[in-house]
Amino acid sequence: MYRSAMSAERPTTADASPSTHPDGDAGTVGPAFGDAMALIQLSGLIQETVARVAGRQRLTPVQGRLLWVLTEQPRGMAELARIFAVGKANLTGLIDRVEHRGLVERSLVPGDRRAVQVVLTDDGRRAALAFHRDVTSELAGLLEPLTPKAQDDFRQAVTTISHSAGHSTAWGPCQAC
Repeated sequence: MYRSAMSAERPTTADASPSTHPDGDAGTVGPAFGDAMALIQLSGLIQETVARVAGRQRLTPVQGRLLWVLTEQPRGMAELARIFAVGKANLTGLIDRVEHRGLVERSLVPGDRRAVQVVLTDDGRRAALAFHRDVTSELAGLLEPLTPKAQDDFRQAVTTISHSAGHSTAWGPCQAC
């Protein structure tokens, strides 16, 4: 979907000339353009995969991510709002929808009667683990054409990029899997 739309509008990085912009603008673009296009293409491919898996499991991608994040531990509403970079009203709506489906529940934080945390239910844990398993399997399949060394190099590059960008680890490996 995304990849085909991108390829119809713009040349792939292999097709893009390093000395001209793909829209025909004169000037030197350099390798940064190809790098940016590769990251955009990879992002689209990952988003397509996550959306496809979530859809098969009757989840939205953000619901799947929420369940995945909650497998590590219950989280407070303020922490979830920070992780998802959304306002309180949007987060409340998201929690309401997954709570209505019986995947999470709100509970009081021990020792703080005013604070609320979000906890996976048994059904939510099963859904989270199925989502994690299927996304992991499909994404791992994307790397199968690479040699083991290229896969290692890819992981190192992604780790370096993520750390240099200050990326949160809240969307990291599932500790319960």
